[in-house]
Amino acid sequence: MATDDNQTPKDALVPLNNPGRALPPGRVTPLETAGQLANEMAGRTLFQRYLSEKAPNTVKRHARDLELFAEYLLDLGIPLESGADFQTNPAAWRGVSWGIVEGYVHWLLREGYAIASVNARLSTVRTYAQLAVKAGTIERQEGLLIQSVKGFSRQGGLNVDEQRAQTRIDSVAYAYKPAGRRRRVVVERQSTKKARPTLLDEATAAALKQVRSESPQGYRDALLMCLLLDHGLRASEAALLKASDVDLASGRLRFYRPKVKGTEHEWTTHALTPDTLAVATLFISHLYPPSLRPNGPLILGTTRLLKDGRGGQLRPEGLSRIRISERVAWLGKQLGLEKLSAHDCRHYCATQMARLGYGVDELLAWFGWTSAQTAMRYVASTEVQERDKG
Repeated sequence: MATDDNQTPKDALVPLNNPGRALPPGRVTPLETAGQLANEMAGRTLFQRYLSEKAPNTVKRHARDLELFAEYLLDLGIPLESGADFQTNPAAWRGVSWGIVEGYVHWLLREGYAIASVNARLSTVRTYAQLAVKAGTIERQEGLLIQSVKGFSRQGGLNVDEQRAQTRIDSVAYAYKPAGRRRRVVVERQSTKKARPTLLDEATAAALKQVRSESPQGYRDALLMCLLLDHGLRASEAALLKASDVDLASGRLRFYRPKVKGTEHEWTTHALTPDTLAVATLFISHLYPPSLRPNGPLILGTTRLLKDGRGGQLRPEGLSRIRISERVAWLGKQLGLEKLSAHDCRHYCATQMARLGYGVDELLAWFGWTSAQTAMRYVASTEVQERDKG
């Protein structure tokens, strides 16, 4: 091919050993393969890197927000095949769509959460969904649609509140008489609790603590409900229990409270109630796998229990907080209760203890509350009920 002396031949711009010139159709280059592997490895560590840059309180708040998102999915009846850990496991986000996120906003409103809480929780979900896009578990287009799900402006929130039924109490007022003082003190505070908890009577609580089947699952469930109803444990506290935390010889339970870490109530000891001690003795002595002692999870997962009685065997993994909440709701549903939660059981325990005459200091120690106002609310409520009886 003839060329001008001052013009470089076109073919000379491409080296003869350039593999791109002779690359067969469909062949993946080593660089493309390396890039895909690098993306996978980066995706696995992306969540941890993000969390490492955040303050501890931010990480805790995000954990609560994402646990609530998991509860929403479970409430819809969606099985979480990849687990409920949306904070550290990118695979958990596989299948999340913008419609699911939009539905989460409506679910929060229906459950009575404040507009500010809805906006904050939506922001958390959108942030981690974007991380999942980078990790490759959510398609980029779906990620863009998820980011388009918006919260509420100040005026928009006011309009929504005007149109929905009030499900939270604006404020709570109660009176009590401090030790050493002659006059009663009236306390008024803003309430952050739902106004419609699932209330339990003694007969229903007793039924929840009964062993439903002779399978290991039946005894596991009975022990769980005893811990929630008799001892008022939070779901997170029950999930952290180890087999060694229960001392059958002394009849005592020692456990950790992550919610009040750094306070005098971080670690506490309870004397086991007769019901708890009885079912714990059977469960730990005869059913709990010896290979998991002493530091295996106390509340173990189980295989599926069939109608013919087969199954329900213990597995080595413990139930997470979300799975415990799901199990409590299922057990409640068997007795006709709507959305029973671990907090409802804790509320029942506190109410019963106040009726039995336990004082504020005793309630503070038993439940690990850091504010005396919480304990006084139960005491004051019981006093009002007894007075109304005449």
